[in-house]
Amino acid sequence: MSYELYEQTDQIILRTARYELGWSTDSGALVVFRRDNSPNILGFGSPIAGVDVAIGSPTNWITAQTFARYIWHRLQVLPDGRPQMTIIVGLGPFKVFDYYLLSDDMIERWIEIENVSGDELRMYGVRLIIPHVQIGSPDRCTFEAPGNSVRPRAPYAIAATQDRNILPRRFFAPGLRGGSAFEPAPTQGAGVMALVNSDLALTFLCWYAGDDEAALPYVQGSHTAVSLAYEIAVAGWLPSDWRFALGRQFFTLTPQPWPAALSIYRTLTPFPRPPMLWLRDAIIYVADLRQHGGADGLRRRLPELTMLGVDTLCLLPWHTVGDRPHLIGDLERIDPVCGDHVTIQQLVVAAHQQGMRVLLDVAMQGCAPDSRYLNDHPEWFVRDESGAFVIGTPADVPTAARHPGVALAAGGYHFDWLRSDWRLYWQQWVIAQVDHFALDGIRAVAPYSAALAWIRRAPLRASTGSALMVQALQEVAAARPELAMLSILSGPRSAQFAGGWFDYPSHHMLVHLAMRRITPAEWSAYQRDYAELYPDTYRIGFLESFDTADCNPLADGLRGSRLGQTLWAVMLFSGLTPAIWNGQEIADRAVLPRLLALWRKEPALRYGTVAYQDLTAGTGDIMIIYREFDRRRLIGVINLGALPARFIAPQPIGRDLLEISPLSRERRGIGEELRLAPFGIYCFEG
Repeated sequence: MSYELYEQTDQIILRTARYELGWSTDSGALVVFRRDNSPNILGFGSPIAGVDVAIGSPTNWITAQTFARYIWHRLQVLPDGRPQMTIIVGLGPFKVFDYYLLSDDMIERWIEIENVSGDELRMYGVRLIIPHVQIGSPDRCTFEAPGNSVRPRAPYAIAATQDRNILPRRFFAPGLRGGSAFEPAPTQGAGVMALVNSDLALTFLCWYAGDDEAALPYVQGSHTAVSLAYEIAVAGWLPSDWRFALGRQFFTLTPQPWPAALSIYRTLTPFPRPPMLWLRDAIIYVADLRQHGGADGLRRRLPELTMLGVDTLCLLPWHTVGDRPHLIGDLERIDPVCGDHVTIQQLVVAAHQQGMRVLLDVAMQGCAPDSRYLNDHPEWFVRDESGAFVIGTPADVPTAARHPGVALAAGGYHFDWLRSDWRLYWQQWVIAQVDHFALDGIRAVAPYSAALAWIRRAPLRASTGSALMVQALQEVAAARPELAMLSILSGPRSAQFAGGWFDYPSHHMLVHLAMRRITPAEWSAYQRDYAELYPDTYRIGFLESFDTADCNPLADGLRGSRLGQTLWAVMLFSGLTPAIWNGQEIADRAVLPRLLALWRKEPALRYGTVAYQDLTAGTGDIMIIYREFDRRRLIGVINLGALPARFIAPQPIGRDLLEISPLSRERRGIGEELRLAPFGIYCFEG
């Protein structure tokens, strides 16, 4: 790759055939980024640092006390011909090596931090910042962050008002949770953020990737520009003269419209192809044996569940647990309330005879306070600086480590995944359960980010261990290749081992669709973007789960309501594999069986292409989802409003496939007008 490097009074400029990058000789921050002959998109605001570090406390960010100082730069050319620029910055007691590796389509950025003071320093987080981005006219710009709580096609002006220290408002993040508009990457999200100018056909795209530390994306607005940043939950001790590297931030400026620009992310993110083709056809029932009178009680209900269409059972842990179902008590001891070895085996055999697969939830990180392991193997647990067990999420952790997409539930003692003896014990237990009970798969309740261990021991990184959890799951999959693996986390980390995941971001946005915080058109745009982000990943939809009472209590309040029934229809017509939680089939018995029967009967709902809002709707409360597979076309129409609504089909409507709540049809020229009752659901042939 050819390049040109030159220095100006206030900037260092690196130019290739495709990009031009410039760094400030004052702060070392990136202040110029343009592609070909396009205008510069950075620096539309007061100068700020491109890196920040918190030391001594989670809120003690160095740039609030002192300035970042450019020291020097270094350019080297790798053996493959790619130029790599290093910007060296002084930041309080640290020397920061800010690396930029240029490729044809992408810039890869990471940093190394060296402690140049004479003291050992306690670190709480690092921020990687791309300052003051603006692409052309702000009026023609939108902000995008697929797979998060952010409203799709958010106006640039709204993004430019966001403040990292103020809770985002609903008009920016309607599905807000954990005090953030964004899901942590790579656990619950991809960390993708973008600014798009439709007039210039330019998209600025960035994301974060890391094996251990999770990063929480955020935007910091200045009312005239938007800074895009990632706050990495790195924590640990850094002795004097030590250095460590962390995180990978990727960014590009591409002449592609949104969401076609997401193809760059997909190309550079190694998602394995999911092996479980049966998931497209599955109807999953998630059950806690304790709520069914044990294994015998659920076994007696199998014929009823089969009639409903259920073909997959996902069972919460049957071993002893704490006050939450995934806080491990004793892996070797079956909870008497769940049954015993014999009754559980009988349940699995009966399920197989009914044609069902059986999956088991496996917890990975949390231990109950009365667990025997605390006494038998105290060396298996994460410790704080004083040597005490780390419990739940302490207050003394980085902000990004407190997000519910990262943190363990309250009250849990954290297992230490740096311990090889614990990892081996856990793996052997999982494989023993699979073999003994002839299980078809597991659902990993994790891997969240590793707990923060402040005790001083190698490698002195309090946040290491997440990659080892993924490795443990990959090794289980390699030992039992026929085993289906699911995850409750919907991000790239789960994609490294799981063939499908429970889609929490879509779940939250679905509930906020019910609350009228997003429109049907916005749900449609959200799902289109999400499908572009993860085109080959099987996403499992749900309205309730074991933890929705904590993370989204609104969801549990919809059980059995007419509005909840419409959300089942939205989820199924959108192509999400349905998962039913304990008792929902009873509360929604009037509508759910009919929807599941249609899902089972029509391959277009499971395999078909998806298009939204393609017909003329007479009201914003109508959602129209168009599915096509093998030359068969289906159109689902859902009234999400509490008043009657109508839409006009531009052509005659075909045979009725599903009709819930009264409706009327009237021919209008060559088309038809259809009126739906409040919360009505309708599906017909196209």
